[in-house]
Amino acid sequence: MSSTSRLRIAVSGLHLGENCQPGPGVIESLREALGDSIHVIGLAYDALDSGLHCRNLVDEAYLLPYPSVGVDAYLNRLFAIHAECRFDVFIPCLDVELPVLVASTKELGARGVRFVAPTADALARRSKDRLPELAHACRVATPETLTVRDVTSLANAGLRLGFPMVVKGPYYEAEIVYSAAEAILAFHRLSARWGLPLLAQEFVVGEEYNVVALGDGSGDMRGAVSMRKTMLTKLGKAWGGMTILDEDLTDTAARIVRELKWNGGCEIELMRARKNNQIYLIEFNPRFPAWVRLATRAGVNLPLGLLNMALGRAIPIYSVPRSGVWYIRHASEAFGEIADLEAVLSGGRRRPRESNS
Repeated sequence: MSSTSRLRIAVSGLHLGENCQPGPGVIESLREALGDSIHVIGLAYDALDSGLHCRNLVDEAYLLPYPSVGVDAYLNRLFAIHAECRFDVFIPCLDVELPVLVASTKELGARGVRFVAPTADALARRSKDRLPELAHACRVATPETLTVRDVTSLANAGLRLGFPMVVKGPYYEAEIVYSAAEAILAFHRLSARWGLPLLAQEFVVGEEYNVVALGDGSGDMRGAVSMRKTMLTKLGKAWGGMTILDEDLTDTAARIVRELKWNGGCEIELMRARKNNQIYLIEFNPRFPAWVRLATRAGVNLPLGLLNMALGRAIPIYSVPRSGVWYIRHASEAFGEIADLEAVLSGGRRRPRESNS
């Protein structure tokens, strides 16, 4: 089957590393369901995003500028890529892309770029700084969270919340700090990488769970799969996990999706406190997580459902996921030639897969 007759899907968030991005899991889930009937265009933000160079992951790939360059520059590059290699659907997999894309939904639609996105209001309400407000509306507990704009407000947060506490970036990364000195170091590291404001959050001792699901835009949650984290990186990211069936977790996630009328993929991070067994809302991530393929292996292919939504088709009727399905992330090397990097850096495009040896 030629690439021109395949369904053409653009996917971002291709990096695999300690802080893995969701793109590879989304692509692999779609390939499991659709095989060679799809042609995947990878959209990366760095020439060394490892997914660009993994054999059989993407068929061709392009570089995008970070959304921080501004709406016009970002959209102009996206439209130029679309004009060169027309794709049927775009699946954005990074938090930082969504504000630009949601604000430009009409313009994207007029250019023929189809994607699934929440409303601007829903996107704003799930942000980290408004999480307590969302949790209150959903009758869910959440750790006390304070906005941190400078070292003085950081010190005040430490006095109020005590140690250990969690210092979070506005989009990604969080560090558990055990003293004022560690908090200051984390403040400088995270603000240099992600900007201000940061967040300081009460530390809850307990067991960590994540729920991945689709929201259909009307308030219903589809295909929820719960996972208990079994291995963590130093950044607190899941390196291993196991699917479980837990009605309390599912019901909590469903209340949040219903409150937001969420449209598209999401991940709800929850904590069950050790002291009282209470469930706390930790974060609501506005896209699939890097571990989304675990849900596929448990019998719930959520990327396929998202693709159907983008194409105006019905979401599949999902069965109850299998419990006890586990994963552990495995690091491996990606190889290439200097010509691959030169092509990406000079032309913003990786050679098509068929051209690689």
